[in-house]
Amino acid sequence: MMDSASTVGHRCGSDAASGVRQNAPSGKGASLFQSRSTRRSVKRAVRSSLPVMLGLAFSNVCFNVAFNESTAHFEDALRGNAPVFVALALMGLFMLVLFRRAEPLRPETAAAGAVACIAAQILSAAMLGLLDPVYVDTDAARILATSVMDVGALGALGYWLRCASGASATVAAIVVFGAVIVSAPFICAAAFMPYGAVYVMLGLLGIAQAALLLWAKRRPIPADASEGGSGTTASAVGYFGLARMFADDKRLLVVTAVGIWILALAKAVIRVFPFGTPIPYTTFTIAVYFVLSVAVASAFLCATLDKRSNAMSTGIWLIMQGLAALALVLCGFFPDRLDVGLSFTYVLDVLLLAYTWYVALAFIGHGRQDPYYYVAGGLIAFLLPRSLTNVVMPVVFGGIDSPAATAAVAAALLLACAQYLFLRLPRFPVVARGLEAHEKPMGRAVERVFGVEEPPDTSMAMRMAIARSHAGRMRERFLLSDRETEVLALYLLGYTQEKIAGELFLSPGTVHTYIKRIYGKTNFHSRQDALDYIERYAD
Repeated sequence: MMDSASTVGHRCGSDAASGVRQNAPSGKGASLFQSRSTRRSVKRAVRSSLPVMLGLAFSNVCFNVAFNESTAHFEDALRGNAPVFVALALMGLFMLVLFRRAEPLRPETAAAGAVACIAAQILSAAMLGLLDPVYVDTDAARILATSVMDVGALGALGYWLRCASGASATVAAIVVFGAVIVSAPFICAAAFMPYGAVYVMLGLLGIAQAALLLWAKRRPIPADASEGGSGTTASAVGYFGLARMFADDKRLLVVTAVGIWILALAKAVIRVFPFGTPIPYTTFTIAVYFVLSVAVASAFLCATLDKRSNAMSTGIWLIMQGLAALALVLCGFFPDRLDVGLSFTYVLDVLLLAYTWYVALAFIGHGRQDPYYYVAGGLIAFLLPRSLTNVVMPVVFGGIDSPAATAAVAAALLLACAQYLFLRLPRFPVVARGLEAHEKPMGRAVERVFGVEEPPDTSMAMRMAIARSHAGRMRERFLLSDRETEVLALYLLGYTQEKIAGELFLSPGTVHTYIKRIYGKTNFHSRQDALDYIERYAD
């Protein structure tokens, strides 16, 4: 029935899609918070991901505070946003280099880069803190020091996300939303600090990242930190669950990246309502930002930990677009209190940032490029609209002098985002059906740029789908973790341990450990035993 060139195809001839629904939870006992063992596994996941979460939070604080200080210091929007443009340009060049590479960066190279980025944060914090006391306050010196801070902070942020590569959806949610919650008090406190104290705080956060770097190296996030042995908790949530269920979910990630760009642009336009200049911060704005950002991040973290929840798929888009629409309406109804509407754009900013990180981790887990490639792409999609809007909109809307024009542009962008996502976003039951016939050459080009193109060998893709289906069934029977299941699927295809390590960005020793665990749980002693089991029990 299947391609005889594949051992797995010969032995695993049953319907590859038939095992998909077996992962769905059933009954009230499936809820995350009704399972004591699952609660324990989540606690283990929190402990294991703590250094990465804190490192991500601290690098995020360094970038955001430096950005806020720069835009507050310069009246000229171009100079205030120049450090961000410098950082994004370097990230774009780095993406181009990674795109041309045949192999991902070596872990030693990535770690050395992280050390350099953290050192850059500490050095630039010292430079910025000394500008006033030593009376070296030229614009060029400040832009240079802030650029070094931005490049270092974004580079370190990328490394912390890279440390979470291969993590389950549960661990990814803990890392990104936990980092948002930890970041909020530091960012809010910086708004009330005197000039010198701000950069002392940033320097200390850089030093703290150096310590976290050592901690994370000694205690890396295990692939099965949150599964509690079964591998089901994380696998049914959001884009991570979709990518395991449907081969075409790589396209879904491309659609998501474009959606992030459009929504970030709409959010940036609302933040310069009505005449193109950014709405100033107030104490009220900061207080609402702190309370709502922590509350919303906590709510989404809890929702994501519930394996029956689709919070990180269509649900989060509805919430983010609703926040943007609410902010726009409040700005229109309360033109004398624009800070009221602004508060909701900051909450949207936090949620969109966390979601960008989350999707970057999904790209890392299922794409073909180096993890930094996807992190850089996500950050460019998130940050570039804000800085471009800060520079361009004062010129455009300042000349028009019409609040209605600003509102119309923001509303049109929100509508475009909704239409694009909900016309292009594949529905769960039909993702794997009918898309191939409608695929356009431009779609293939976009997929290639994003590094998620399908392999040209369709027979290999079919064999891979079959192997994953049967590995999923064996996961349920033998209580394998998600990562053990991924290793098993490649192992069934005849991959060597070295090749599996290259595919999953693991070391050969780690792959060997996973295979030993699989043997221990299944009582197999060789690859042939696993294939014989599939042949006997495929039906």
